[in-house]
Amino acid sequence: MNVTSKEIAIICGISRGTVDRALNNRPGIKPETKEKILKKAKELGYRPHFLARSLVKGSTMTLGIVIFDINNRILAQIINSIETRARERGYFVYLTLTNKESEMEIDCINHLVDRKVDGIVLMSVNKGEQFNKYLSSLKTPIVTFGNRISEQFPFVWINDQKAIKEAVYYIYSKGYKEIIYVCPPLSLPKKENLYSPEQRFIGFKEACKEIKSIKTTIIKDKNYIQALAGCLTRSNSKKVILCTSDKYAVNILNFLKDKSINVPNDVGIMGFDNIDTLNYITPGLTTIAYPQEKIGVRIVDSLIEQIEGKQIPSTFLYDHKIVERESV
Repeated sequence: MNVTSKEIAIICGISRGTVDRALNNRPGIKPETKEKILKKAKELGYRPHFLARSLVKGSTMTLGIVIFDINNRILAQIINSIETRARERGYFVYLTLTNKESEMEIDCINHLVDRKVDGIVLMSVNKGEQFNKYLSSLKTPIVTFGNRISEQFPFVWINDQKAIKEAVYYIYSKGYKEIIYVCPPLSLPKKENLYSPEQRFIGFKEACKEIKSIKTTIIKDKNYIQALAGCLTRSNSKKVILCTSDKYAVNILNFLKDKSINVPNDVGIMGFDNIDTLNYITPGLTTIAYPQEKIGVRIVDSLIEQIEGKQIPSTFLYDHKIVERESV
């Protein structure tokens, strides 16, 4: 059974208040007395009663993350940044995965709220006025990323529209006459929150409308490899495959290698995210990069600022850049 501060006080022959000051690093205690108490507490295996301390302080020093999966390396990298920054700020993180199921997402949020997390980081699959009202009713600070919910909840990300538009213009400058746009999430039901892929698609269409002379093929199918196979031999124009995620681009690159289709001589390919595993991909994948670590840090700092009662901007958008490698 865990030893209590009262028992430490009895063993050390001092008041419980003095012991509490030592254990909670509060002033009003002599250094030698504090050292004696901490040494005895360590010998006895003392551990603070976390829930009791949380009730007194009104804070659990925990944050929750609700996200649909971590199979995509970009999400895993951002979560790693969030967890690292949270620890730097004195918080521990609970991670929950929703498997892109709307009801499970709500269950995860309720689970975290019931456990009194101080704030929640959310990349949502839910959207709409009813979901917005539900989140507001929780009275828990929330920061979103990737998929925006509403102006009410701070959003940390990049300008997806602008990034894709720049990618299209970059591709056009390289002499490509046809773009095959690969974005499987667009095949998902419209009731799901597809903010990020939809923003990228808007940017893509705007750029192609402005350029006019470039041909386009849109692949939304989950079986995008199979759909792509029929597009590659349809015409002799110089083609490039623009993927809305590096994970699609890497899978397509492997498919092209298996078919002995040379990249970039036969067809170009460009990704989005600049995930860390691209260091091991040949040929090097041209892609869109953005500061994943800064995004994670900003998410945590924004959440803690809310917890502390501070007013923060509703939107933080970070810059992106094109990373030129060999695939385009």
